[in-house]
Amino acid sequence: MVDRLSLYDRQMPITVRNLVPDFLEFWDQARAEDEQGQLTLWAEYVERHPEVIDDFRRSGREPDPRAALGLYPKALELIRANAEAADGWVHEAAELVAPVLDARHLELQAVVMVGLGTANGWVSDFGGRPTLFLAVERIPDATAARILAAHEFAHAVQLPLPEVPWTDIGPLGQWIYSEGFATALTAELLPEYGLAEHLWFGDGYDDWLVDCLQVLPAAESAILSDLESEDDEVVGRYLTRNQGSPFPDRVGYLVGTRLVQDLRRTHDWPELARWSTEQAQQEVRRALSRPRC
Repeated sequence: MVDRLSLYDRQMPITVRNLVPDFLEFWDQARAEDEQGQLTLWAEYVERHPEVIDDFRRSGREPDPRAALGLYPKALELIRANAEAADGWVHEAAELVAPVLDARHLELQAVVMVGLGTANGWVSDFGGRPTLFLAVERIPDATAARILAAHEFAHAVQLPLPEVPWTDIGPLGQWIYSEGFATALTAELLPEYGLAEHLWFGDGYDDWLVDCLQVLPAAESAILSDLESEDDEVVGRYLTRNQGSPFPDRVGYLVGTRLVQDLRRTHDWPELARWSTEQAQQEVRRALSRPRC
């Protein structure tokens, strides 16, 4: 494992813990084993680095590494390439995001690792601090990396900035605001990429954006009805790949982004980053309750 401490603008300490070298050591031992042997070695690896399954544990799921063990051989070249570049992604994101949010004083941490082939990046409270996670096996290219790292860094900054820091749990309205905040910010800071690229961290989603825009009024009404829900299934209906929903996957990202872009007409980024969960929820409700033309 590699720990590196970088000082952004001589004021903002960012600790990047790179677990990829430890993963490669694990895989060098595990690759020749049968499934049971790989599972045993994987359990030992996770015991040393519980960060690897943070994406599962934070949502109450139990990880099953079998699918990932089949993925690793195919992704090994990408994992090795991304391991070399990932620290730079975090530092570039810090240089891009921190000054805009007036957040140079924060002490932040990031973990670069190989996950279980599910999420590509997220932020959660780990060790008592908001922590940015990047899973290199799910980051296909430099464009995705730039957008994703900036997006997740925006979350890592926005959570602790309010007078009462946000937690990584809360009602749907909190997540609509949070995802909209991070996406609208990266869209403004990295205008060379289209909105669909910011919403999906890569290209190929222009048709998805068209589909979302066609059902946007109905999606906004549905989100308004569910705004106070903390049920994972309800939140996932709008913010993850859903099943059985009348709306496209992740439509809530677009709803939140348009909402925050509208708020930017009268509020600056440092102010928006410091809103309490109550104010954010109130503003989301107000925006979604306006009469639609």
